[in-house]
Amino acid sequence: MSRFPSSDIDLAFVVAERVPAGAVEATLRAAGTDLLADVSLFDVYRGAAVPDGTRSVAYRLRFQAPDRTLTDDEVGQARQRCIDAVATAHGAQLRA
Repeated sequence: MSRFPSSDIDLAFVVAERVPAGAVEATLRAAGTDLLADVSLFDVYRGAAVPDGTRSVAYRLRFQAPDRTLTDDEVGQARQRCIDAVATAHGAQLRA
């Protein structure tokens, strides 16, 4: 465990029902590189605010470096890489 602080970010994506949550998680892990310490699925939602045939999957991402405190810019870039990777791989949209 690192003695340096972590940054937790929650991201929710609208994905097609056929896209497994595990596939989205694997994409997040790959895109987050070595700065991504953990990924946890914490919510799956189907309902009024989500189009038919889709669902919202929400993940908590923990970014942390073993040797330093991450800058806001580093965390922001890692976050954007994750969003872009999930959008490209699964046709997902970031849920506002």
